[in-house]
Amino acid sequence: SSGINAEYGEMYTGSQHTKHAYQECSLQGTITADQVKALHTRLEGLSERSPEQDDYHKVYYTMKTMNNVVKLAIVKKSVGKMGATLLEYQGLPDTQVHEKLTARTIVKSHVGSNPPKFLLDLGFKQDYEVMMKGKRYKIKQIETTIYKVQKVPKPGDLTNTTDISSHSLVEMTMQVHTMADPAIAELLSLAESLKPLVKLEKYDANKPREGK
Repeated sequence: SSGINAEYGEMYTGSQHTKHAYQECSLQGTITADQVKALHTRLEGLSERSPEQDDYHKVYYTMKTMNNVVKLAIVKKSVGKMGATLLEYQGLPDTQVHEKLTARTIVKSHVGSNPPKFLLDLGFKQDYEVMMKGKRYKIKQIETTIYKVQKVPKPGDLTNTTDISSHSLVEMTMQVHTMADPAIAELLSLAESLKPLVKLEKYDANKPREGK
């Protein structure tokens, strides 16, 4: 984690930027269309407040190092509400730190200039882009989001997006200071309680299931 921050932390400095780096634990799964309503009902009953609409246009950029390590950066722009463009660097997933969940370092920064040019200048290449339309539920420290993932027909054209699959993507995430945080047990317990509606599991965070 410290190496990632040392290598990329300076990418986001500047008075106009707000940088936020943290460790994230996450689980992911898919759910069939006929089970989505039941999962929304279940999460609404557990949440402290009403869910938030969470619609984003996401463009994925990758860069392969000399050691064939793939680095991932995401430009994320909210759709349908005011908000700055978010540049997100995702560190390589640590597959050894926990047997049941994915852990990674995230560095986020709100940017207002031209993040695609910035990334291309650094050596990243655009990989693909998607629309993510969903609802996010907050349960204590845990966020669970149910998304429909949509294909973008041509770069930047959000007028004719189409569903990639009839299934929905479900992501459960939590920010932690250390992997010894006892709240991690609550995340795993919540994921277990959502079975058999959805099976949330460990995954490779640098190979997102959104698909191309």
